[in-house]
Amino acid sequence: MVPNNKTVRIFMMPQNFPCGPQSSCCGPVGQSEEEIENFKSNIQGGLGCEVEVFDVTNHDAIRSYEQVVQILSSYGPKALPVITLGDDVVSIGNPAIDAPNALVEAIREKANQI
Repeated sequence: MVPNNKTVRIFMMPQNFPCGPQSSCCGPVGQSEEEIENFKSNIQGGLGCEVEVFDVTNHDAIRSYEQVVQILSSYGPKALPVITLGDDVVSIGNPAIDAPNALVEAIREKANQI
């Protein structure tokens, strides 16, 4: 359980293909709807807490989250998704898809430190 009813936030960018879907120069950027829904349902199911999802391309929506803005300024879209618990950053970059429980455990550990 997450203490003090803190909210887990997932900061993401909708998946797009900057060079076109069939281009060999680069792959997709961002997260698919399926990936984000999997993160969200694993967190909610594993911790029983509220999860909010923010699209970082909506600058007004993330303006008040200075840590996330600084991470994006420093590392760009490769830092996504950024996952926070309250005001604390828990995860930067794509968690291992083959270990969905690892993300829940990382949030649980962070919650125990707060």
